[in-house]
Amino acid sequence: MGDPKDNILKKAQELFQRFGYNKTTLTDIAQSVGKVKTAIYYYFSGKEEIFAQLVKIEAEQFLSKLMNAVKKENSAIDQLECYVRTRIELMEKIATRYKFLKGELFQLLPLVETNRAEIDLQEIDFVTKIFETGIEQNEFHSDNPAFTAKLLMYNLKSLEIQMYVTDQLPVNEDNKNEFIHYLLYGAITKIPIL
Repeated sequence: MGDPKDNILKKAQELFQRFGYNKTTLTDIAQSVGKVKTAIYYYFSGKEEIFAQLVKIEAEQFLSKLMNAVKKENSAIDQLECYVRTRIELMEKIATRYKFLKGELFQLLPLVETNRAEIDLQEIDFVTKIFETGIEQNEFHSDNPAFTAKLLMYNLKSLEIQMYVTDQLPVNEDNKNEFIHYLLYGAITKIPIL
């Protein structure tokens, strides 16, 4: 039969994906697992905690898939390109699965960000190691690899809203390579000395 808490999370995820966060009630979640609403309070304080737990689980799975893909690459440059490409592809899947976020993202963003914070730090640490390896192998130049990694990750996160919520910056198979190249290498062919 499985763990009741996991079952609640699974059913809640299905309801959120189908109806959205606002239209899914705690009663809906309880009924989907054959319980009354008060029984859910034994496991969770409410719908917000259920959603927060789902965000954490999704973030952990996201990072695991991202790291596994990147680790298959040999050079730091290939790892960095794989990081950006895989992150975009994983975000596309999440955006498709959670279409309701388009209308509810700005309401839910503080909850999402709070519950992704620890994973974000792990992602920055992971990308920092890529930059440090690239610096050691003379593939990259950076005086502060941790800041460079943080800058890259937060740039990607900020672009996600334009790419998947407002649809102002659609990145598809036709322009994905150009997007990745621009993000990593810019548009300038000769880099000026600063």
